[in-house]
Amino acid sequence: MNKKFEMFMNIVIYLAVFILAQFFASYLAIFVFYIMNINELKSFTDIVYLQEEITAFISQHTPTIYIISFVFSVLGYYMLFKAKKKNVVKEVGFFKIPFYKVFILFFVGVAANVVVDFLLDCIVYYFNLEHSFAKHNTLIEGILSTNNVLLLLLSTGIMYPVLEEVIFRGFIFNELKKNISTTKAIGIQAFLFGFFHLNPIQGSYAFLLGLFFAYAYLWTGSIWAPIVLHIGLNTYTVIMNKFPQLSLNSTLHLVLSVFVLIAGTVIIYKTKIERQDSNELKKSS
Repeated sequence: MNKKFEMFMNIVIYLAVFILAQFFASYLAIFVFYIMNINELKSFTDIVYLQEEITAFISQHTPTIYIISFVFSVLGYYMLFKAKKKNVVKEVGFFKIPFYKVFILFFVGVAANVVVDFLLDCIVYYFNLEHSFAKHNTLIEGILSTNNVLLLLLSTGIMYPVLEEVIFRGFIFNELKKNISTTKAIGIQAFLFGFFHLNPIQGSYAFLLGLFFAYAYLWTGSIWAPIVLHIGLNTYTVIMNKFPQLSLNSTLHLVLSVFVLIAGTVIIYKTKIERQDSNELKKSS
């Protein structure tokens, strides 16, 4: 089999498992909705209202749907890698990184969130995209609408970042790197990461973040780097949405975030140099 065709099929399978897990979780939620409202639905005729009720139910239970989707995905990938007789931990690169770098990565993720939000606001203002941005805000508010903050942090803040990084950086990026140049691999996995957010605004900043996460993965050699970055980014979104009183002065916040983002990125990049020096020492000895 042609290597590039095999690469393409592997990527399709990785994405298919992810998509199917999301579908199963969503349809399970719809099934639960029908069971809970079975008596009322027997005489229900307003289809539009029913669709609105289902959408509201799914939004309210998004964290639970994410957790179920996570479980289905993990089971799917476990069976896939077992069939291939490969160790998913080694394939993806779950290698330890120092605790202080975990701390730095988390706050770099937070800073990236603030900077991306500022850039989005600028784009919306200068290109009159208020209508499109309103749809984006509605989508985010729907995802964060539940009052169970702990469940939201567990699902959106931790579990989904882990899952997405393993899929897009661990599986897809590594698959691409084996067959094409690293630069092309970075671009393609970032495009797929943006595309699968299924929203032009989300997709645009997901693409940029996908580039950053891939470089963090390359520089550190560990999937934990983009995972922690992603967790920091998503956790900050959840906390600021639920506790807006914690936000700082916008100008000060932005300046601090830019500083943390730049300084943190330099520290992450230095990990690459440290790894190269360590490898050279091993070779020379």
